[in-house]
Amino acid sequence: MKPATAFGNRCPQPALNKPGALFVFSELPTSEDCLNLNIWAPAKGKKHSVMLWIHGGGFGFGSSADPNYDGSSLARKEGVILVSINHRLNGFGYFNLGPDAAGDFDANPGQQDIVLALQWVRKNIARFGGDPGNVTVFGQSGGGGKISSLLAMPAAKGLFAKAIIESGSDPYSRTVEESIAVRDKVLAAAGLKPGEVRKLRDLPTEKLTELFAKVGILSYGPVLDAVVQPTHPYGPVPNPVSADVPLLLGTTRDEATSVLAADPNWPMLDDARLGMFAMALTGPDFAQEAVALYRKLAPADRPMHLLARIMTDKMFTQTAAVLADRKAAQPAPVYKYRIDWRSPVLGGDLRSPHGVEIPFLFDSLKPGDRLVGNGASQARMTELVRSSFAAFARSGNPSISGHPAWPRYDSKLRATYIFDDPPSVIHDPDPELRAFWNKVDAAKNR
Repeated sequence: MKPATAFGNRCPQPALNKPGALFVFSELPTSEDCLNLNIWAPAKGKKHSVMLWIHGGGFGFGSSADPNYDGSSLARKEGVILVSINHRLNGFGYFNLGPDAAGDFDANPGQQDIVLALQWVRKNIARFGGDPGNVTVFGQSGGGGKISSLLAMPAAKGLFAKAIIESGSDPYSRTVEESIAVRDKVLAAAGLKPGEVRKLRDLPTEKLTELFAKVGILSYGPVLDAVVQPTHPYGPVPNPVSADVPLLLGTTRDEATSVLAADPNWPMLDDARLGMFAMALTGPDFAQEAVALYRKLAPADRPMHLLARIMTDKMFTQTAAVLADRKAAQPAPVYKYRIDWRSPVLGGDLRSPHGVEIPFLFDSLKPGDRLVGNGASQARMTELVRSSFAAFARSGNPSISGHPAWPRYDSKLRATYIFDDPPSVIHDPDPELRAFWNKVDAAKNR
């Protein structure tokens, strides 16, 4: 018997907390013995809807114990069972060692850990008052990316009824060739040759963690290995594995500000450097057009915020739009949102940053105040976001009483729910920007 009243170990990862950072991560010990989960349940009743949270942090870091992920409010106020899980990360969870290690190592153990957790929930959650037939997986950033990948995993079929993807529509899928290139970088950093992959077993966990981070903590993701992850979840067509799974997905208006804010020079960005960044994001053929278009649509914006919007749309908005359009061609309903509520933090320069909805969703305004502040508007947003997501988990429809009805998304009207104070519904937001990024993508894929 083990006590089960506290969070378990985090999976191996580098230390990330920095003074004054917008996001705070758990500092619990790390260990390879980290495959644990947490359950918050209402005090009474049976057949409660289940929401299974997959943490963010790309595919390289984070844990279910991060301070913003306390599930007690969702369980108490929404009557759902909240489950949060750990899974292997970075090179421990998403590292393809290639044919030299065939039969000894899988390419996607992190994704298989998530499937294992879902299987455990299917088998055991009724003992906690949960309905094993009504499980909704939800996750933000890297957690959303992991769910995007689950949508194409045959082993995950039937283990969840609905899915919520927050700012994570890109599954970070790697081809076998791309994953082998990452492997070779790790081996080189360890002083090993490509044929010496098994020697990695001799290295201690701490050394492996250091090597995986040295190569780049964002270098890892699901490998299209033809077995665990046979295909991309929505390219070029949506995967039939999840055709019957309703999907709620969206982004924030200004995802990239949370990254750019770490650069003290961001507020001083000038037009010349804006053009350089635009070229890196769109390619040389589209950089000038990008800057001109974004400036036309937001003439009062300074270069710092024009860059944030271009980065946001390149990294988040476009992939969410593609997934929504392709998933909407399947039978199950799709609902789309955008968070426009602006944080007052950093004098308002953050606007609607990556992760802004997390303190609202988990009713965790105290640990989240460095990202969103605290006040009456934040309290209203908490009620709105938490209740909408829980309504979707219960019934498959995120509409809630007292607020605008949330229409089903389709590729013609593109109905999008705007989370703001107050909320609204708009159709086909920013069509010029969508057309521009479709053109950029088409040129890239020629």
